[in-house]
Amino acid sequence: MHKNLVAVNSSTVSGMGRLARFFGFSEVMGRLYGIALLSPEAMSLDDLASELKISKGSVSMNMRALERWGMAKEVWVRGERKKYYKAESDMWQVIRNVLGSREQREVLLALQVLGDSVEKLQLAESELSAEELKLAQYYLERIADLQSFFKFAQIALETILGSAESLDFEAITKIEIQ
Repeated sequence: MHKNLVAVNSSTVSGMGRLARFFGFSEVMGRLYGIALLSPEAMSLDDLASELKISKGSVSMNMRALERWGMAKEVWVRGERKKYYKAESDMWQVIRNVLGSREQREVLLALQVLGDSVEKLQLAESELSAEELKLAQYYLERIADLQSFFKFAQIALETILGSAESLDFEAITKIEIQ
């Protein structure tokens, strides 16, 4: 293979690993996604393990995680009994999958924790000293700010995730950036 093809493949796969780590996923998962994304053909667990020089067990575990995130899917290859995988190449779909399952869940959890905190402060109100009441009021103000932020995040996520049918993502991906 030409050295430039090898270099581009290597830098892209490494970049996907760093990007995955940045977003809280494992670097191996990102690298596997990068390898599968750049492969014109479905790849077996053996192929993927060989490319990254890691165990087949690690590849299997990470590919299952990629499947759960909607970033890869198992495909059937005629005449083969091995598992083969293809990466989801629609980046908008990948983003919607990740935002829909992880980020939305985290925003809901944050709102629940903040709501519980407000309730605890309100229940303790009659037991607090004047100084503690002042601090509790300060906490409530900060928590209200956080609740506003997370409610906005929830609306933004719902807008992005809910508008998948109404936005022409294919047209967006064809925009040329110079």
